[in-house]
Amino acid sequence: MTGHGPQKRKIDMKKHWRIALILGILALLVVALGALGQAGKKAAEAKQLEEMLKASVTKVERGDVSIKVVETGSLQAEKTVEVKSQVGGRVARLLVDEGDYVKEGDLIAVIDPQQTQLQLDQNQAQLDGAVSSVRRIDIEIAQRKVTAQTNLERAKLRVKQLELELKAQPELTSTAIKSAETGYQNALKSYDLLTKVTQPNARTQTEIALQDANNNLRQAKVERDRQAGLFEKGYVSKREVEQADLSLQLAETKARQAKEALDRLENEQRIEREQQQQRVAQAKADLDRTKANAFVDQTKKQEYQTALQNVKDAEAALRDVQVLEEQKRGSQASVAQIKSSLDDAKRLLGETEVRAPISGVITKRFVQIGELVNALSTFSAGSPIVKIEDRSSMLVKLQINEIDVARLTEGMGANITVDALPGSEFHGEVTKIAPAQIENASGVGGDPVVKYEVEVTLDEVGTKLKSGMSAKCEMVSFEVKDTLILPLAYVGEDKEGSFVMLYDEKEKPVAKNPLEKPKFKGIRQAIEVGAKDQSNIAIKSGVKEGVQVVKPEFTGPPRKGMMQFGPDDEEADSTEKKE
Repeated sequence: MTGHGPQKRKIDMKKHWRIALILGILALLVVALGALGQAGKKAAEAKQLEEMLKASVTKVERGDVSIKVVETGSLQAEKTVEVKSQVGGRVARLLVDEGDYVKEGDLIAVIDPQQTQLQLDQNQAQLDGAVSSVRRIDIEIAQRKVTAQTNLERAKLRVKQLELELKAQPELTSTAIKSAETGYQNALKSYDLLTKVTQPNARTQTEIALQDANNNLRQAKVERDRQAGLFEKGYVSKREVEQADLSLQLAETKARQAKEALDRLENEQRIEREQQQQRVAQAKADLDRTKANAFVDQTKKQEYQTALQNVKDAEAALRDVQVLEEQKRGSQASVAQIKSSLDDAKRLLGETEVRAPISGVITKRFVQIGELVNALSTFSAGSPIVKIEDRSSMLVKLQINEIDVARLTEGMGANITVDALPGSEFHGEVTKIAPAQIENASGVGGDPVVKYEVEVTLDEVGTKLKSGMSAKCEMVSFEVKDTLILPLAYVGEDKEGSFVMLYDEKEKPVAKNPLEKPKFKGIRQAIEVGAKDQSNIAIKSGVKEGVQVVKPEFTGPPRKGMMQFGPDDEEADSTEKKE
């Protein structure tokens, strides 16, 4: 054990030197690391200060303040037409293909016209029959109208006649009875006068005349006998006897005539009495008939009622003519309807040739030769044949929220960029703002929002523009140029008005608590502000160009998402999210 003592001490010494060396090295490392840490801390603090200055301090600069409405929409041709056929049938010819340019009126396709021609022939036949029916009704109306009008006029005249008769009939009847009674009485008086006065006087006169003739005859005979005796005695001449004979002959003749007159008078008087009796009987019959005719008044009334009914019947017959005229109008309407169908069939026959309604590019062909297409009608949307776009004028359709749409007016200019054509810029103007909102419009997250459709028409159309391309439109509703501006985040607002916090180079940023980043407080300076846009606000007075300001302490509600106005708000927004 003794022999090993010095060797052991040497070994222990080496161990101590090694430990001391290691400890020295470690001490040096600690010192070096400390120096490095102190330098790194200073560098970090300097970098942090630089970042804070960059993030929290800005200068009052000159610039423009503008309120812009920016929205992306779909580029479309102003005129887009789906060409459909108004005639159903099989496509017999198809003369265009996608990409072809057609002019208005160019033939695009032909529909087989056989079915349309058949319909046209049927309509023509129906029209001929309907026209013939109208002619037949015309003839019947003419015949019935003459007959009915004549009967009506005759019936009206009869009514007027009976009205006059009914008005005068009582007086006529009374007058007729009085006249008949007078005639009867006169006839009786005439008979009495004849039998009691006239005939007896005439008979008496005739008998007296016969008696005078007989007396004269006796005297003539006596005178003749006396003259004959005197002649025989020679007292008178023969002449006197002859004269007495002549007087006797004359007396005989007168006596005979008187006797004949008496006989004739008897016969004549008998005849006169019979005649006068007949007159009396006739007058009595007239009186009886006149009295019987007193019942004619009622008969006249019945005739009058019958005449009125005849007028009504005649008017009804005339109305029958009106019914026929209505039937004629109905038939004429049928003629017009069938003629309209015929004209439509002729039109449809022309529509079998489908022509381009506008000039443009064929962007889609929907059918092939031989396919059946449905006609465009009230009950059918029809089968599209091709789609034509007139790209001589194009527009962008936008959906803009209610706040922004209030800033727009028709005629407002717009700058347009198309995603598919980077570096190209187009110009246009707002040509339409919808008066009503878009139904069921949704915003971010699917929440319903109020949006309106706005159309922006391009001033010039490039050859590379195509429908469906995404286009971004920027419309300036308000602008102030070359004014002092600050980002919105650097301007505060309180009860005293608008203000900024001036940057103090001697001020060191301070954190309110360990969890917050240090911030500059600044020096309050009241300002007067003007217009503002989504990023900046115009400064009218209070600060000059180049003055540095810091962000004032934010005292409002947290701003998140779409409430951010500019890149300077990102730090505040991220801080708010962490909090």
